[in-house]
Amino acid sequence: MPIAKIKKKSVRAARLDIRLNPKAKEKIEQAAVVSHQTVTDFVVTSLMRASEEALERQQLIRLTNRDRDLFLGALEGDVRPNRVLRKAADTFKRSYK
Repeated sequence: MPIAKIKKKSVRAARLDIRLNPKAKEKIEQAAVVSHQTVTDFVVTSLMRASEEALERQQLIRLTNRDRDLFLGALEGDVRPNRVLRKAADTFKRSYK
């Protein structure tokens, strides 16, 4: 009895089409080979890593020592709201009545 071939549905439904110069393509292909990956796997892995790093950098706030001191000083400073802040709070309260 012949063995029926079962087609697997592709988990990769989305496409990303890019154009690049031949030297860049060749370098990516060489990197994929030495990484023992297909070009697609290499590109997806590399892009996901770069994406995660970019998003992490965007979410991270870096402060110098001076910035830290200014921020902490502001937290410890006068806690009474000024006139502008009181006016904004009043406006906010009136808009939600």
